Amino acid sequence: MSSFVARWLALPPNLRGILWVGMSGVVFALLNVFTLIPSQHLNPYVMAFLRYLFGAMFLLPLVIRLGPYRSLHTNRLGLHISRGAIHTVGMMLWFVALPLTTLAEITALGFTGPIFVTVGAALFLGEDVRLRRWLAVIVGFIGAMIIIRPGFSALHLGVICILVSTPIFSASNLISKALARTDSASTIVIWQNIVIVVCAAPLAIWFWQTPSWVDLLWFLAAGLCGTLGHICQQRGYQLADITLLQPIGFLSLIWNTLLGYFLFVQTPDAWTFVGAAVIFGSAMYISHREAVRRAQIKTADTKAGPES
Repeated sequence: MSSFVARWLALPPNLRGILWVGMSGVVFALLNVFTLIPSQHLNPYVMAFLRYLFGAMFLLPLVIRLGPYRSLHTNRLGLHISRGAIHTVGMMLWFVALPLTTLAEITALGFTGPIFVTVGAALFLGEDVRLRRWLAVIVGFIGAMIIIRPGFSALHLGVICILVSTPIFSASNLISKALARTDSASTIVIWQNIVIVVCAAPLAIWFWQTPSWVDLLWFLAAGLCGTLGHICQQRGYQLADITLLQPIGFLSLIWNTLLGYFLFVQTPDAWTFVGAAVIFGSAMYISHREAVRRAQIKTADTKAGPES
């Protein structure tokens, strides 16, 4: 075991980050399966609450091992609370969409995240977005339209919820990336679970449906996968640049498509994959331009440093 750990630590940080995020994609695909089954008959608000309640149960041993102070201590509590509240809204919408769309559609439309981040940075943060990035946003939007095909297929509630939840999750992921600079992956995931359970509880109580014992077993498996997935993802964020991690997300389309097909007989049409490829190409270009912009800013700051 120690030799395996030594070989693992000997790998370059970027490669370890890629492998962590790759593992998170597989675990999150299993999470989708375990939550899709009870979502057929349970209220989405109850689903979101139970998903994170059971996830918190698997974090208790970690809190006990690290101690409450070490596992919960942070100087950025407000940012943790903001992120948890934002993620709660996205999770509610996601659970509404889950029984209404295929796993492949949910995953493919989720690739539009970088597109929404670019638009939000321009509209709300005053970031200077040049023509090439705007063209990439337009191409990504076309990719989403290829999947949805308005006028040719029904624009149902599930698709709308996914499209609304995607920028919300993008904002949550950006905040978590910022938090990863100062807080450990364990602290970020623990606070996320605490805040989401607290935020989701009132709606869950209002719309309460008592789950069966079988449902509770599914939530137990989902809680384990969700906790492991977020820890793997956060470790990846701490080790590698998000630009390098972007292509790994495309693998999740493969896992979700295979699981959806073999377990639930969900057969996505060819347009889902065509649209996903277009969106993915757009997201990759946006991430590349963002990396170039950060490198230019860093170079400019380095040159200006000695003169100031």
